[in-house]
Amino acid sequence: MPDPSDHQTPVLVVEDDALLRMTIVDHLEDAGFNVFEATTGDEGISELARVPELRALLTDIEMPGLIDGIKLARITHQLYPEMAVVIMSGRVRPESHELPPSARFFHKPYSHDEIVDALHDMMGTIPKIS
Repeated sequence: MPDPSDHQTPVLVVEDDALLRMTIVDHLEDAGFNVFEATTGDEGISELARVPELRALLTDIEMPGLIDGIKLARITHQLYPEMAVVIMSGRVRPESHELPPSARFFHKPYSHDEIVDALHDMMGTIPKIS
């Protein structure tokens, strides 16, 4: 497990909207995370296999492809139960039973600082001091 003081904690952002993805990626990188990106759930699955050191998944729900964000979150939890999972959507509000245990949901528009705080809380990492 990476040292909690390591501010390069690897996280995966899966978002099909390029502008939203770039915005959250920039904010996460500014907060000290090492961010990997995917535009679909299918690409997200590939990234999970390609980057085994990932500690968190942030995913939109509605995306093109065979795997939506809820399926991606469930698969991620099954394969990596210790990984922090954050699910985001502007249109879908999933019921708690639809989400993996300990996953957190944020409705768009969300505060980027809230996402960063949630990640630190879920992973037990220390926020970067600017």
